[in-house]
Amino acid sequence: MSKSKPKTVTADTPARRAALSSPLRLEIIGLFTEHEPLSIADMASRMGRPAGSLYHHVGVLEKAGLLRRTGTRPKGKRHEALFQPAGERVALAVEPGSDDDVGHAVRTLSAAFRMTIRDLEAALRDPGTVTTGQDRNATAARMHFRATAGTIRKLNDHLQAIEDLLRHEVDGTEGRHYSLTLALLPLRGRNEDRSEEETP
Repeated sequence: MSKSKPKTVTADTPARRAALSSPLRLEIIGLFTEHEPLSIADMASRMGRPAGSLYHHVGVLEKAGLLRRTGTRPKGKRHEALFQPAGERVALAVEPGSDDDVGHAVRTLSAAFRMTIRDLEAALRDPGTVTTGQDRNATAARMHFRATAGTIRKLNDHLQAIEDLLRHEVDGTEGRHYSLTLALLPLRGRNEDRSEEETP
């Protein structure tokens, strides 16, 4: 039985692009790992923040169409709103060469990488982090390499398999939370002809 393709929300409007330029708002979207709706109080508890600090950011995400209200539930004498992402994944709409698109993409991914640096520091300070062996739960690498179009296709197949594993096969109700940040980028300004050695 084939798995359905995840619904993708494209950040193709100024409001969506602006909403994704905040590390805090990216963190809010990342809270929804268990396919269940969350209230702002739930989000605040998971993030270790006061709920009052999140109302504006949740409102920005909702107005941009990245979060949607899915109902309410009783809380004391009132009801609190419940939210879920509008899609299982968010994709950036980028036309290479477009200064506007590139600027928005860089701001969004800069926010994501700032979160990665914060997560890296926290992991390295945690005595429970394992960095070697089969049970390692923290690793980081940067590689430069040459690749043919065929190799890039294979690499993308593997990256898709990782996404499918994390989306469909990992039980979101058990285990520890993790973050994974990936960037595959063609490099410019490199000497393409390395057949001749440079001499001083």
